[in-house]
Amino acid sequence: MKITCYYGDHSDMGYISLKPVSENQFDEYEWSKNEISQHMQPDQITIPYVIDEVVSPFLDRMTIAAHTFEEDYEEGYDTQFGNDIDEHGYITGIELTLYHDRFIDLVKNQVFKVFKIEWRNREYHLVTFDYANEVFKKENVIYKLTDGEDAFVIVQLVEPEQLGYQYTDENDQKRPVALFKGLISARDDIYPLEYLLKPQFFIRKDEGYFWVEQGVRCDAVEKELWDFISLEKRANILETIICEKCLAALDSLDCTIEMKSTNSLISRIYCNQCEHRFVKVVEWD
Repeated sequence: MKITCYYGDHSDMGYISLKPVSENQFDEYEWSKNEISQHMQPDQITIPYVIDEVVSPFLDRMTIAAHTFEEDYEEGYDTQFGNDIDEHGYITGIELTLYHDRFIDLVKNQVFKVFKIEWRNREYHLVTFDYANEVFKKENVIYKLTDGEDAFVIVQLVEPEQLGYQYTDENDQKRPVALFKGLISARDDIYPLEYLLKPQFFIRKDEGYFWVEQGVRCDAVEKELWDFISLEKRANILETIICEKCLAALDSLDCTIEMKSTNSLISRIYCNQCEHRFVKVVEWD
């Protein structure tokens, strides 16, 4: 299970990927910046698998919402940020506030667990995203993801004021915020057990980026080197950055550049048009 945390002066963001993502060069480059080994020993970086017969009674105490999670969005609850949901209603990724110290604490204490359980006369895997006393609170709500009832999420509904949110719309103030505490799944095809048990914990300080052109960014050090290049040469360089798969131009790309030297750079590119990721080396005289 891949869980990322970016921290810094202006960022404390996390993302939980609930289904496998394609591996590519961009991911390898990002992974090389992972700081997780600076904070804990390798034997602490694990996701335990637990066969447990006493979890179900705790789930039975919770309220099961009448509607699906997607149907109740902005009706019965709000979320911290956006979540990725596929066309069938299954959540594939969760974006959340995740502070540096909390993330380290959760990983060190092996809070992310996978339980094999029997519930409602069916076998499921339960993935926990918090300590047990928070996951199994009877006040939590269980939302089915589809009417097939083969996958659910456990959420804690919190008043916005408790999270420091302020709204100008009175209707928004009445809507609680759903904090994800667990995933219950019988869909091994969507949420494979092998992936859920694979600890891909990533943490990195976000130093901030500067935009050098629409869709193109770099960090502060790279920006200084970029600024030394003449305007004409910069324009020529940017013209060479197109999608290698669908040939989309720069205005359809997300691109992060890294200066290799005074006459070459590496561009790490994501195409919003065909969703292709790739790395391109650009050289000039």
